[in-house]
Amino acid sequence: MKKLLQRTKMLDEARQGIVKPDAPPEEQARPKGHNFIVETLIFIAVFFVGQIAASIVMMPKLIGSYMSDEGYISLTQQYISGEVGMNDYVKGVTALDVLSSLPVRLTMLFAMGIITVLVIIFCRFIEKRKISSMGFRKNGAVKEYLVGMVIGIVILSAAVGICLLTGALTFDGLMPNISFGAIALFFVAYLVQGMSEEVLMRGYFMVSLSRRSPIALAVVISSVAFSLAHISNSNVTVLALINIFLFGVFAGVYILKRGNIWGACAIHSLWNFVQGHIYGIQVSGTTSDQSVLAMSAVNGKELISGGLFGLEGGLAVTIVLVVCTVVMLFTKTKQSELSELPETAAA
Repeated sequence: MKKLLQRTKMLDEARQGIVKPDAPPEEQARPKGHNFIVETLIFIAVFFVGQIAASIVMMPKLIGSYMSDEGYISLTQQYISGEVGMNDYVKGVTALDVLSSLPVRLTMLFAMGIITVLVIIFCRFIEKRKISSMGFRKNGAVKEYLVGMVIGIVILSAAVGICLLTGALTFDGLMPNISFGAIALFFVAYLVQGMSEEVLMRGYFMVSLSRRSPIALAVVISSVAFSLAHISNSNVTVLALINIFLFGVFAGVYILKRGNIWGACAIHSLWNFVQGHIYGIQVSGTTSDQSVLAMSAVNGKELISGGLFGLEGGLAVTIVLVVCTVVMLFTKTKQSELSELPETAAA
């Protein structure tokens, strides 16, 4: 116990930049990183650069989809001939359903892979961090990912179960004309999308914050950022933002407990995929027409089901995430290999 207290005190002093003249070499090392305000400003810059890069990657597909859309072609011809004005033209283009088309949605998800690449490059060459500090531990990676996939399916299904038991969701049977090929593509796409968000929010931002700030503060700030990143989603509500914040806290605790990021990536990806393409429920405001099952939110019980936003907007998810986070807090900590986090962080 005495050694643990000494170690914790040393780590706290290292974060604050306190160096004793007679301190051993490991204690004399100056802390890396910046205070949480500067780290947050840097994160905002990295976030927008990543979004711009992803947009550039998907731009050819988006332009091609517009050019081949009959509604867009007709509207453009009317605008050129003077039949409609600029305001009506812009409104008409905005109302087109091109963004929700299958090719564009898949491209948007796959394009997020560029964010993962850019964040890894930033952490490795700008912040001078080891890849292992982002949670990319080699030992047991496959096992951790598979366990995370199972957990993602189970906890999402638990929320669905609460909604069914309370009558907030109705089961409408199998979807007609199921396209298993499209569903398989969405599965792979969500593996890319889930990893990109976890690498950005937890592997990079949370860990970078923890170099100078308490672990709890790093988890909270990164979770707030994760929530605010969804503020422009369709049909978003205050409860939806709270639940997304709670998911961020759960994912942060999970990473600290497991000592790697693989499981959190899998949980995130399978949560989104199963919700949208197995159960047929909106994913954070995004409607899916390619799923195995069909379920509908019951009017008047949106507080439980989340309504048009999806399960993340309802109390069923609040209950599941709070329970999961508490369970994780009381599980045994696995030896961490996040080199820039203290060994006692999870404790």
